[in-house]
Amino acid sequence: MFSKNKGKDAAVENKLSKSSNKIPSIISPDVNIVGNVSSEGVIQLDGKIEGEIHVRHLTVGIHGLVEGAICAEEAIIKGRVTGSIKAQKVILEKTAEVRGNIQHEVISIEAGAVIEGKINHISENVTELAMAKKNVKPSDKLSTEKPNAEKMVQEK
Repeated sequence: MFSKNKGKDAAVENKLSKSSNKIPSIISPDVNIVGNVSSEGVIQLDGKIEGEIHVRHLTVGIHGLVEGAICAEEAIIKGRVTGSIKAQKVILEKTAEVRGNIQHEVISIEAGAVIEGKINHISENVTELAMAKKNVKPSDKLSTEKPNAEKMVQEK
């Protein structure tokens, strides 16, 4: 209250609240967004997004609709997605309808979920968000390609 460091305390508190923001941004059923959406926090989608979504945590509600690519650390799908999903953790609940490819590190699929597309497990850190934060270009990533015996013989 009478602290000399009032400005510093407010700055630290503001920084902490931003980094640990657990309050979701809610997109209600009557909202349609055309364009890309990005957030370092949590989004609860009950409306419609036409465009790419880059987010830390996304929940597509039962009435939610995404027409575009999703890149997230965690994606919980209860509604419809037409486009690719790339996430470390993907949870498809029984009401989910996904028409597109899924790349994941961990996946959970409930009985009743509809999937039309390829499901690929990837063992590296998935999120492009992490790469974007570190300003790493995809070409800068270390190669995860397994050595090819023919190449090794030709190189000798």
